[in-house]
Amino acid sequence: MIIDEQEFLAILHELAIGNEEFFQFLEGKVKRYPLKDFGWGCFPILDEDNRIVDLRVLVPDFFDELCLRINIHEYAHAFELYNELGQVYVENKETRENNAKEKELEFLRLILKKN
Repeated sequence: MIIDEQEFLAILHELAIGNEEFFQFLEGKVKRYPLKDFGWGCFPILDEDNRIVDLRVLVPDFFDELCLRINIHEYAHAFELYNELGQVYVENKETRENNAKEKELEFLRLILKKN
């Protein structure tokens, strides 16, 4: 399942991940690499008071469905952090992971519905 950036943005919109302000905010903050195995992630940038002031996202190119799901997962994290800009960062890893995994599952359900 190789897609382009516009198709990916359409998927994100369908999954309610992001809005126009979010996508503008992300410009220059997402690094997409032509690798399948790497330390993908979404990383908050914090100020001296532990407030979220920015973020960076590392994701793979759209090679296949797994890479697409990784992108969805990390963009879900990014949107969550974007909505928390200016707030004190609370790790809450289990909840954050569950939220991102749920977006992956929503994507899989969309694929099944379309096929």
